[in-house]
Amino acid sequence: MESREHRHLGYFESQGVGCVVSEPAEVSAFGLRYGKLRSQALNVEESARLIERMVGKT
Repeated sequence: MESREHRHLGYFESQGVGCVVSEPAEVSAFGLRYGKLRSQALNVEESARLIERMVGKT
């Protein structure tokens, strides 16, 4: 997220506990991880095909 003052912030949640991160190096690391995950994720059509294949194997 970017604030009105143009500061970048991150947020993560784990088992019901959320945390806002404002340290620039940590926010940058979160951004890089998020980008990596997005680049490896399937698109909508690929996800649907995977689910259909997996359902067929049960």
